[in-house]
Amino acid sequence: MASLKTFDAFPKTEAQHVVKSSKGGWSSILTYLFLLFIAWSEFGSYFGGYVDEQYAVEKQLRETAQINMDLYISTPCKWLEVVAKDQTKDQKFVSEELSFEDMPFFIPAGVKVGKRNELITPGLDEILGEAIPAKFRDRIDTTGFEGHEGFDGCHVFGSIPVNMVRGELQITPKGFGLPHYGRAPIDEINFSHVINELSFGPFYPYIDNPLDNTARLAGEPFKTYNYYASVVPTIYRKLGASVHTSQYSLSEVEHTFSEKDRRIPGIFLTYNFEALTITVSDERISFFQFVVRLVAMLSFIVYTASWAFRLVDSALVLIFGSKWSLRYQGDNRNSHGILE
Repeated sequence: MASLKTFDAFPKTEAQHVVKSSKGGWSSILTYLFLLFIAWSEFGSYFGGYVDEQYAVEKQLRETAQINMDLYISTPCKWLEVVAKDQTKDQKFVSEELSFEDMPFFIPAGVKVGKRNELITPGLDEILGEAIPAKFRDRIDTTGFEGHEGFDGCHVFGSIPVNMVRGELQITPKGFGLPHYGRAPIDEINFSHVINELSFGPFYPYIDNPLDNTARLAGEPFKTYNYYASVVPTIYRKLGASVHTSQYSLSEVEHTFSEKDRRIPGIFLTYNFEALTITVSDERISFFQFVVRLVAMLSFIVYTASWAFRLVDSALVLIFGSKWSLRYQGDNRNSHGILE
């Protein structure tokens, strides 16, 4: 054994010069426990991934987009017309692309009257769980229903393809906007309305939007509701799944006027598609990056803990003397430090 010690590249301190102490042991135990906690957290982050949000200019050239709407309006269907206009001077009647059903106007339970939903960006898992594509049902002929002559409302629903530029969707009474052979009587005009669905892009009925399940009540026929929406295409990606949606911010203005003002009553939705696209994705670092990151973090913690132990020890020696040292006990082996 003596001959082997001569070849020891890292000779150890001899036993008579070693003083055993529990102070450094406790600090080592606490450090190791903290290291285990950090390692456990990093493993969880590695397997769980992280949510990354990227903002970029839209690279794909898209010519059209889709508006999904489901409204109750307190005006009979025969007096309503829907027109889509945009800055390209394109104007089209979209009434044929929508479904109109006569109905008695009412406000469903749980609808917010005079309010709107908070603008909260949904989480990645929430979107993936609610992004179930659907289509609007077919129109139901209500003329055979009992009392349909007294129906004072209209159910307007469907999806409208529009040019992907700044535009406006107008819901107005016939004869007040564009020339028409008939003019809606004033006593049957009321643009109180319930918005069950108003979204852009593919139709996902389970995703909440700022105007979903909201209502506005008009006490007079000559009133306009102006909604201004700024639409941002958003892509959600996770584990190979990809969902393309569109978020929008909203502002609104109401105007009440008289018949002499020559203004058009109705509901006006002004929309603008932003050039930016938001991509929300679930990302994971490579295993090599994870190992390098974990080793770097643990090494830094060990290095910091060792220097913190030395600084505390030096402060105790400087203030109280060497007998309070956490590492050094002097020649008196029966002396005790501050932690004993």
